[in-house]
Amino acid sequence: MSSAPFKNIVLVGAGGSIGKVVLQALLAEPSFTVTALQRASSQSKLPDQVKVVTVPDSYPSADLEAAFKGQDAVINCMTTFGIANQYRMIDAAIAAGVRRYSPSEYGLNYMRPEAQALNAVFALKGAVQAYLREKAADGKIEWMAIACGTWVAWSINHDFMGLRVKARRFEQLDDGETRTSCSTQESTARAVVAALTVGVEETRNRVVYVQDFVVTQKELLAEVERQIGEKFTVDVFDSRKLAEQKQAEAKAGDVWATVALINIGLMSGDYGALFEKEGEIMNEKLGIPASTLAAEVAKGLRELREAGN
Repeated sequence: MSSAPFKNIVLVGAGGSIGKVVLQALLAEPSFTVTALQRASSQSKLPDQVKVVTVPDSYPSADLEAAFKGQDAVINCMTTFGIANQYRMIDAAIAAGVRRYSPSEYGLNYMRPEAQALNAVFALKGAVQAYLREKAADGKIEWMAIACGTWVAWSINHDFMGLRVKARRFEQLDDGETRTSCSTQESTARAVVAALTVGVEETRNRVVYVQDFVVTQKELLAEVERQIGEKFTVDVFDSRKLAEQKQAEAKAGDVWATVALINIGLMSGDYGALFEKEGEIMNEKLGIPASTLAAEVAKGLRELREAGN
């Protein structure tokens, strides 16, 4: 495979939570020509300077192959509940001669059996990565997966990591002392750009671990309470019992139970969310400056206030 930087980049899921941030980072890199792949039913409004290729919602293989023709890399940021479509996208990328594919992961180490056993989303993300590894071993394409842990500012605004800021409540798992890796949406996006420019060799066919800081649930709550100036009501849950309950609810079709299981995977340990135990943390090598817990809590609370909450 070539070690030259990438030029033509197609982004899938440009209107999503992380897709919007990745899109801005890609556009800020002058060496890139950026194309966004968008579903026909999408209501997302993208910047005027972005070339948009529209495909049917079912992602037909022929349409995908045509959209990927002439592209050097496919960066996938599609929603968690649409990731099964990636098998078709990977095959289309190979058929179109795309050099690198980055799947929609943005979480923990999905190759851990414990993570795959926890919920269907983790299992599918692991299976997609395994499929890419197989294709790369055959020399058909190269890949990279971005593992970014949890975003604190985003979590404050989306009732994640146990936080229920508006209600002044906190859902603690076990003793609240489990350490988990955190990054930001911005550092995640910077990692994508750096991997395609200055870190081409270092990021080929591997998981790229991005970590700005490590935090426990208790440390997170303490910082939120400090900045707000109020104490929260804390509800404590046994993570294993809660996982069993949510697995049963998810099997019955409850989508929100799956979201709860994702939170358990990221916050309760044993599932690959503390990156110093999983592999090389690449912030320094890729030139990504690290944020802090205090800065991210402040950002999240500010965004919550600006949204009228």
